[in-house]
Amino acid sequence: MNYYIIYNNKRCIALQRRIFDMTNKEIAQKLGISPAALSLIINHKPGVSDATRTKVLSQLKEMGYGNLIKKVSAPAGTNLAFIIYKRHGEILDLHPFFLLLMENIENHARSFGYNIILCTVDKRRELAPQLSYLNTLNCQGAIIFATEMQDEDIALFQKLPYPFVAMDNDFSRLSCNTVAINNQMGSFQAIEHLVKMGHKRIGYLKCNIRINSFVERENGYRAAMEHFGLNLDEKDIITLHYTEESSYRDMREYLESFDRSHASLPTAFVTDDDTITVGVLRALTEQGYQVPEEISLVGFNDRPACQVTVPPLTSVDVSKHAISVETVDELLRMISNREKEIPELRSRKLRIGTKLNLRDSVKQISSFNNEC
Repeated sequence: MNYYIIYNNKRCIALQRRIFDMTNKEIAQKLGISPAALSLIINHKPGVSDATRTKVLSQLKEMGYGNLIKKVSAPAGTNLAFIIYKRHGEILDLHPFFLLLMENIENHARSFGYNIILCTVDKRRELAPQLSYLNTLNCQGAIIFATEMQDEDIALFQKLPYPFVAMDNDFSRLSCNTVAINNQMGSFQAIEHLVKMGHKRIGYLKCNIRINSFVERENGYRAAMEHFGLNLDEKDIITLHYTEESSYRDMREYLESFDRSHASLPTAFVTDDDTITVGVLRALTEQGYQVPEEISLVGFNDRPACQVTVPPLTSVDVSKHAISVETVDELLRMISNREKEIPELRSRKLRIGTKLNLRDSVKQISSFNNEC
């Protein structure tokens, strides 16, 4: 059974506003339990079933009352492993995303009394000694940074002597606990905004490396185009190499070969990742295209560079704090219930929502037509 936690959900926000001043008694009534049972649950005391405890803790977080749940400190010196898996290294060696996640994970784990042991498993080297080392770690559980993983890679970790949560990859066809970004939601938000700004021909700039996140973002783009009834021309989907410099060169070469007198580009592009968005912006500017006057751009991940480019880039923002906190919390739930058989905690698939940060790289070209 899949469970999805969507941050920035308007309905949840409205619900939080309506019940902001509720007392514990009123919260218990809304949850269908007694105030005494609520007290036992939020203070981690026995007296209620594990199934009820798990359900109520989840509902409290969804209602915006996660702050009522008392934190349980781990014994001093307890460790969690943070395992970085490199299939090819072309994303992790270049992207600052995982460094930002690492800081948030470490801070949240420490609030429960846990230390983080940093490990790397590199598929380009012999795997046996690397996996053997993981089995010797004195830790209670592990977070696997699975950005570059394929489905077959996760099997390498199924025999670890401690529970693990895979992060930044869904593994939807496999039985393992995961916390990932709702990438399709992000792409939909980007297309929805462009449609509201009057754009009808929207292209996609994709990375040549097809990790799961990028595949999901492209799928979200395709689904959104269909949802809004927009024509999708495969010629408007352009593949670029993954670095700012490589994407700049690829886009420059594409534009140099493009005959502006006989054809036109889309009025807007959405990208896989801001690493290529920044390179594309440079190429467009050098080739005489004005952003956003002629071409609008929307990126993904909202890297710090998006705020200092000219113009500043609109981008889909991924909450590094939210995915880090939820991953640590999920692992601690698994650790505390390791000896119990709780179906609700087995193979959970949690998704963290996104939001679109609006800046100056998108221009309104016509009034929004509800028939689009």
